[in-house]
Amino acid sequence: MIAALLSALTLASAPAPAPAAAACRFQGEPRDWTAQALTAWDRLDAARLRIARPVTPSITLFDQRCAYRLTPDRRGDFRVGARRYRTTASPHAGQIALPDGNTVPANRLAFASPTSDGGMFFIMALPALWRADPAEARDPRRLSMVVFMHEFAHTQQAEGLGERVDAMLAKGLPEDTNDDVVQNRFKARPGYAAAYAAERDLFYQAANAPDAATARTRLAAAARAMKARRDRWFTGADAVYAEADDVFLTMEGTGNWAAWAWLTDPRGGDMSPADAATFVRGAGTHWSQDQGLGVILAISRLIPDWPRLAFGPDGVTADMLIAWALQGDQ
Repeated sequence: MIAALLSALTLASAPAPAPAAAACRFQGEPRDWTAQALTAWDRLDAARLRIARPVTPSITLFDQRCAYRLTPDRRGDFRVGARRYRTTASPHAGQIALPDGNTVPANRLAFASPTSDGGMFFIMALPALWRADPAEARDPRRLSMVVFMHEFAHTQQAEGLGERVDAMLAKGLPEDTNDDVVQNRFKARPGYAAAYAAERDLFYQAANAPDAATARTRLAAAARAMKARRDRWFTGADAVYAEADDVFLTMEGTGNWAAWAWLTDPRGGDMSPADAATFVRGAGTHWSQDQGLGVILAISRLIPDWPRLAFGPDGVTADMLIAWALQGDQ
């Protein structure tokens, strides 16, 4: 490569200087899309969630060339609703810095995480990176917003559900736990995958029931299947996974429901409820996300006010919501 470059320089009697890369600035699509995304979240919060103590997380967004950092600041230059941020932009070399000093590759990704000072951190690839994947069949405009709504939901759950995760870690759940922990531990055990799939389908049947009475009957069948699965596999040293199953179905279900809610909003994805569910489920490779959406959609048929509970400081989980939904069947 050096020899080729020297030859080229020798042949060019008056080489033109290479154009300087444009400076990174938080403007244009990055700024406009971020404003749209935060506005969409605030609209959902005002209409359905009504979070008593909304969290303003630190945010890092990035595209193929630049990283954009949004730091909460009451005098910041970027304001959406009640949130105000100080923004900075800088080029990256394929790695994006995290608050804990680690880095992640500048690929299609998004996640939320607590910070050492008790706050929340949110990182996400911008739409330009989602558009660049030729293997993704879903509309990248909708997909990027679906990802945002799902992961931003997690920034609002640290006080309730996040504390439940911390408690499970203290009980012996692996330190590297994530929402796939149950799937990864049990998927290869004989009969488990079939039991999971049948149970998942029962929740979606409840969600799609023609009336509330049928929804309650189908939800009861799904709850019995869930109990049978847990009673069979989550015993002895694995008993902690029953709670993990409940908590992660709730976290991932509420995240996917937030995405589904945006897709069905005429000001958002403007899709039918059925098409939105298909879009969010994708290939269904992450079981807690796939079943979790079915669980929350089924609960929604019977307890319209569930978001206030699941997003509240008590972190009410799916098991309790299902029990309340079935009380009318006693």
